[in-house]
Amino acid sequence: MASRMDSAGLDELEARLVELDEWTRAVDADDSDLEELRHRVFPDGGDPLDDWNDYHRVRSEYDRRAAEEFDLGQ
Repeated sequence: MASRMDSAGLDELEARLVELDEWTRAVDADDSDLEELRHRVFPDGGDPLDDWNDYHRVRSEYDRRAAEEFDLGQ
């Protein structure tokens, strides 16, 4: 089963990282709108313990693809 990340372009991954970075800042700051933000950043719901896994999966895939594009440009 293919994930959304498999078909996402670098721009889409970067946009997702922006959302996830906003989420991590809100968690660190114990933001009062945390639950509302979580529903926006993770619309499919799921286990809150998977939130960090999602962040790391997206970050790793973005870094990998960005490195590939950089290598191709050399």
